[in-house]
Amino acid sequence: MDPTRRQLIHDAMVRLSDGDRSAFPALVAALWPVLLAFAQRGWQGAGRPDAEDVAQQVFLRICERIAEFDPRRDAVSWAFGIASYEILTLRRRRQRRREAGGFVWHSHPDPSESQEEVLMKRELSVAAQELVGELSAEDRALLGLDARAGGGFATPGPSPAALRKRRQRLIDRLRIAWRRLHGES
Repeated sequence: MDPTRRQLIHDAMVRLSDGDRSAFPALVAALWPVLLAFAQRGWQGAGRPDAEDVAQQVFLRICERIAEFDPRRDAVSWAFGIASYEILTLRRRRQRRREAGGFVWHSHPDPSESQEEVLMKRELSVAAQELVGELSAEDRALLGLDARAGGGFATPGPSPAALRKRRQRLIDRLRIAWRRLHGES
């Protein structure tokens, strides 16, 4: 990175930490491409959307923690420290979601569907994956979503009637959580 850009970022960060909100656009203009490149290099295999997510999170954290910024320190290094933490956090979150059940909805778009319908189905699929990702291993096994759970319980295990009741209660909890998060449907 050239020294001029580094100094521009530092000056904008100092002004922002002093309460000058007009410095934020200058900070974004100077720091955004640097953070984007850092996020893509720091997370092998990350596409542009992932890198943009990280960069946005970094700017949120900068705004939240701007009072902690020490003007005697290098602003770029401080921002990279936050970016490194955000990359690790996003990576761990994605790993937990993949490990949480190990199943993914696959949706093949119907050629007769409009772009809006395809997009809506995709968003609903992602929301459903997030909801299922929050379930415990026992709940996923109860619904038959966790292949690693072996599909059963240790012997002697609950009766079929108890399993049906547990499953119905779990489905009711999922329905309530879905409505709370995504409205009626």
